[in-house]
Amino acid sequence: MIYDVYGYTEPNLGDQPGKLAEALGVEWVLHESDYLGVHFVARPASGGGKLRIQSNDLRDGDEEYHQEADFPECRYLLLVDEVDRPDEVKADLGRLPQWRFLYRSVVE
Repeated sequence: MIYDVYGYTEPNLGDQPGKLAEALGVEWVLHESDYLGVHFVARPASGGGKLRIQSNDLRDGDEEYHQEADFPECRYLLLVDEVDRPDEVKADLGRLPQWRFLYRSVVE
């Protein structure tokens, strides 16, 4: 299983969910939770996996922290989890250079 993480450094998302939807051919569903706050989830049109846009700035009660502590400059994250063709997603995101590839985890 492959997990990729991308980061976005601007202070607000603005029209980025729409740009990502167009580039990746997905439709976002808005979710809200106490832990993640407002976030977007999508499934690829074919194959498995999940994509999620969420804030890197999280809060647990009164404690604030970064989901990805090694990248505090990234205000938002795009998590690409277990998709069938992660390299195609990476190539499609090449059209949106504001989303910087942060790292890939491979779990056997």
